Amino acid sequence: MKTPLSKLKTLVALAILAAGFSACGLGGDTGRLSLSLTDAATDQYNAVYVTIREVAVHAEGDMEDAWTVVSSPNKTVNLLDLVNGVREQLALADLTAGHYTQLRLMIGETADGGVNIRSQAHPFANYVIDDSNDYHELKIPSGLQTGVKIVQGFDINENRTTELILDFDASRSVVAAGRSGRYLLKPTIQVLGTELAAIVSGTVSTPAADLSPVAVAGALVSAQVYDATAADPKDRVAVRTATLSDDAGAYKLFIGAGSYNFVAGRLGGVEPAYAPVALPLTVETDTMPTQDFSIEDVAEADLGTLEGAVTIASPATDAYVTISVRTTVTLTTGDAVIEIWTANVQDGGTYSIKLPAGTYSVVAWTSGRPTFEATGVALTANTTTSIPVSF
Repeated sequence: MKTPLSKLKTLVALAILAAGFSACGLGGDTGRLSLSLTDAATDQYNAVYVTIREVAVHAEGDMEDAWTVVSSPNKTVNLLDLVNGVREQLALADLTAGHYTQLRLMIGETADGGVNIRSQAHPFANYVIDDSNDYHELKIPSGLQTGVKIVQGFDINENRTTELILDFDASRSVVAAGRSGRYLLKPTIQVLGTELAAIVSGTVSTPAADLSPVAVAGALVSAQVYDATAADPKDRVAVRTATLSDDAGAYKLFIGAGSYNFVAGRLGGVEPAYAPVALPLTVETDTMPTQDFSIEDVAEADLGTLEGAVTIASPATDAYVTISVRTTVTLTTGDAVIEIWTANVQDGGTYSIKLPAGTYSVVAWTSGRPTFEATGVALTANTTTSIPVSF
């Protein structure tokens, strides 16, 4: 993991580079693309390693299979290092001015020569280290052999630098093993232009006996949007991005303008657990708002277990289910539903999460099938409630 000082150095260096490139004249009809990688974090794994072999772009008007390679980093990156404003530079390239319609990442099959958080050589190009420090290779489905295509347009302007951030959502990109016994990599990536972004920061703490704040490390902080009018239950809550608080309880998020419910909590087996807290926040472009959280710990005896088997009738190859556990909260803006835990599970696998006693809903979906929803799930302390998910 990067130290706070090294994280600061990374941010300062990126800021200097961006300023320098914006100021320099590139000449002709070219502009510059600056592309970096960050992570919408997960607290389900100790590390998530992905090897980025190549980055390419597609210009408007070009043939469908015409791609311009902008970098070949061949870097094996721990996504969980890329939190709280830390970014990994992927590309700095001069491009012909104009509109570009897509980005493409080629996922590598050979790791770089670095070491992982256990000071060991990478055993695979793409893998996770779970909370027991066991390695699980991430297999790439055959459909991704031609690359991860991100269909989101951007413009390159003459003598200007366009800076884009790829937000790689680790929690939704890792699929836990099922009948196949394989973990899968299903990259879920958003693109954020820095000219439209804001930086939200704050701290997560818990009150001590004298009510003074004590930092909570490893809290998952997410920015969510709730849409009660969405016809499909899965679309009523969308997590835009997330991060983990550091040892000082501090967090930082890059995010676009909009109205969000910011959620902070610590679940998933890390002791002690902290019940999620939600607060509404409206974010404007090019601002740096602050949102702090005070969360309460939950004793082990006050937690219940929510679990279930996942089955898909006649599943397609590498079929998997996304499970979202949600609850209703009352905010100053009214009642809202928030997501407090999510996981991807293959057919034949299981899910399990310890939660504070309360009432929840389980929403799950898979390609080509109607959304599964179980509402009013009452979870009692020190008991196990089973909600099988089947399609």
